[in-house]
Amino acid sequence: WYQRRVREAVVSTQSTGLAIQCTHRSAVSTFSLYYLLTAPQFHMLFLLISFYFTFPVRLLTASVRQVFKEIDVNEDKTISQSELSAWFNYQDIEYLKGNARDHFSMFDKNRYNGRDQSVSWDEYATIAFGSTHTETCNEVYNDKKPPEFYKLSNQVQEAIMSAVRRWRAAGGFSMTQEEFTGFTYPELFQHMRNTVVAEAYQTYDTNRDGKVSAHELLSKKFKLTKDQIEEFSKGTYDMKESPNMLGLKDRNSNGVFEKKELSYWLMENRRMMRKEESESLFREIDSDSNTRISLPEFQTNSDKIKWSSIGRFINIKEEL
Repeated sequence: WYQRRVREAVVSTQSTGLAIQCTHRSAVSTFSLYYLLTAPQFHMLFLLISFYFTFPVRLLTASVRQVFKEIDVNEDKTISQSELSAWFNYQDIEYLKGNARDHFSMFDKNRYNGRDQSVSWDEYATIAFGSTHTETCNEVYNDKKPPEFYKLSNQVQEAIMSAVRRWRAAGGFSMTQEEFTGFTYPELFQHMRNTVVAEAYQTYDTNRDGKVSAHELLSKKFKLTKDQIEEFSKGTYDMKESPNMLGLKDRNSNGVFEKKELSYWLMENRRMMRKEESESLFREIDSDSNTRISLPEFQTNSDKIKWSSIGRFINIKEEL
């Protein structure tokens, strides 16, 4: 899994509204990067790396047989396609929540003084943007923009404003664990839907006309060519190589992604990717094609589970 993450070589987060492309070599050389970035940019890069270049916490450690029993919800001694899909989705969400819990502790500076079980905007801003900019971030949160704010780069200004908007939507000045999870992974929470869509407009409406055209989104996000964008508009573009596009569709074929269309894609894409992966995996494991996975089939193909996207969340032990 770690090697796959390095090959992807992408460090990104929505919690600061910033995305940085970097290789494994540059990611681990953060000290040299300090001299190339401003203080708040460096703090954000440090935060991004801490989120995405840590080994995943195993949510489940069990034998192959035990994992089979967990997936087999109706206890009929076989696994259906829907059961495998539901299990994939559950493990994915639980991992994200667990990751948010870990970082909640990192931001909770009062944790050593009895832990107040909350993270304030002040605590978050200090780590995310640097202690020298905490006061500036606090003033921006209070709808003020001091002279120091305008001395920051446009990218950092946008990152702060994006964080403020999301922080307010998720819970307010001081957040509980659940609220912080909504801030970190807003696509998991329906009450964050409008915020997720607003961030998409901020990112992809490059000409600032209040619309997100197919060309703006598909060329910027997915690097599609003009011909590929035309294929997408006609519904003939093959999305097998672009699972991140699942759920994205210009339903009225007007060349513009409406808010509802963007909302569906942003909120459902992750679940749809897990569903597609689980269905593909199901077909591979179901060797007799009887639409059921038996225990022997599961035992024989347990390595396929280990190497799936969910495999990094669990530790399947070999049976004696």
